[in-house]
Amino acid sequence: MYRSVLRMNDTCPVCGHTFEREQGFFQGAMYVSYVLASATFAVFALLAQFWLAPRIGQAAGFAVALAVHLPLVPQLWRYSRVVWAHLNVGTIQ
Repeated sequence: MYRSVLRMNDTCPVCGHTFEREQGFFQGAMYVSYVLASATFAVFALLAQFWLAPRIGQAAGFAVALAVHLPLVPQLWRYSRVVWAHLNVGTIQ
């Protein structure tokens, strides 16, 4: 689906499937991205709460969880578009 880190192909280079079937098609991927980002940050925050907070404090543990989560945001964005596209395969075009 992607030709570079942040650029999508308009169509599949193998089968010719058009990824963005209409203007704003990937707007629904925002909801998938929100769920993925919330879930991953919740896992990091819980791990930081149990493992790091007793050693370095709650605020520092939260900062570490945030620092680990932020580099993953572009990958979560890309993956949310892939999930959204797969959820809509086979729907009326």
